[in-house]
Amino acid sequence: MNLSKLMIATLAVCGVSQALAAGPARLTGASASSINVARAAKVLCENAGGTYTLYKIGESTGSLGNVFTGKCDVDFEGISEDEVRVNVSGGSENAVINATAGGNVKVGFINAATASCTTIAGAGTGSLSFMGAGRMRNCTGTNESATSDGGYLDVEGNHFNANYNAGDFTPAGFSQVFGVAVNKRLYEALQTHQKTTGQVPASCAIGDATAACQPSVSKADIATLINNGTSASGAKSLGGGLLIPGNTTKISYCMRPQTSGTQQAAQLYFLNYEATAAVGGKVPVVAEGASVGSRYSSILNSGSSNVRACLNDTAPATSTDFRFGVLSAENNPLGSSTDTYRFVKLNDVAFAEGVAGSSQTASAIAGRYDFVYETVAYCPEGTCAPIVDAMNGALPAGASTPGLFLTGVESKYGRGGNSAVPYTRR
Repeated sequence: MNLSKLMIATLAVCGVSQALAAGPARLTGASASSINVARAAKVLCENAGGTYTLYKIGESTGSLGNVFTGKCDVDFEGISEDEVRVNVSGGSENAVINATAGGNVKVGFINAATASCTTIAGAGTGSLSFMGAGRMRNCTGTNESATSDGGYLDVEGNHFNANYNAGDFTPAGFSQVFGVAVNKRLYEALQTHQKTTGQVPASCAIGDATAACQPSVSKADIATLINNGTSASGAKSLGGGLLIPGNTTKISYCMRPQTSGTQQAAQLYFLNYEATAAVGGKVPVVAEGASVGSRYSSILNSGSSNVRACLNDTAPATSTDFRFGVLSAENNPLGSSTDTYRFVKLNDVAFAEGVAGSSQTASAIAGRYDFVYETVAYCPEGTCAPIVDAMNGALPAGASTPGLFLTGVESKYGRGGNSAVPYTRR
């Protein structure tokens, strides 16, 4: 019997679901897996024989954004809900903060029935290539304020707040790959320099995004660029010279807030955030909005879509800066007509294949790449919302769920449910 990528997670996450409840489902939390959430809703709709429509803010055929709604014209498979309203602004911790059973803080959603929207004529492109022509809507904004049913977090809840009840967070059964992305200007500058040093083959064309031709950044240099060292004479004062000797271009970090699981993953991986025992070892992250002269700045971004805009040089706009940030591997700029950013190797190891539609998980599955963390679901007292249970069983294994793989099933490598421990063979 073939099990889907997330169906095994259904058994591991929540056991028996809550009683089915009528009305729309609402999710908040991780933006790193938002594209796969939208995709899972489509699968649940089509498995039930329905037609799926995706409501979002913006007319782009390749960008999902932080707020969206998946609407089916019949109930999703296995549950009595036909609409899932999603807001991933702020990231993972908002799965708790905005949940009725958590912080009970309301947030904006798109109500498909009453929203002011127009039809997007084209089919989905890039990360939204699973959407057919005419099946997406561009809405003017949110039109409902409500609490959520919970959602996903990229790392365990205690990394956000030590007072959270560990019993409210259940392993989702899948792992999420992360990577360092850079804007086009920095990508090509790194590539040009590293062709002269032999790190990038001389035969590679500038701009080539395939794995063999990707430039590399070191874990040590990224740690330097995101730590809290901001003295006028410190390493950040070098700007682009930290990555390319002699370069004086300003470099900016497209960072996320502390509620973001992607941000927590970056701090765990690069800054040793859980090495807080007697010997210490944690290095604080740079402050939001920090600057070092004219050579360095940190730019706060609410969600993954905002980081992509930052790396695409559009928000805030730039025509001169180098930029970098951390994104999950479900993001793939190849195949998109609007994304100009690219992923780079980390310590000379690539996770991104540099082609449209790839899973971007092979290196992590094989244990060659370890910027990987195990997703959890916010399930108060161990009971998940029906939509979470349903989505955990909705997506097939392999390339159709980019950036994710089944923990302990598709790979022998993992962290054993603890983000603070090394990524090892198990």
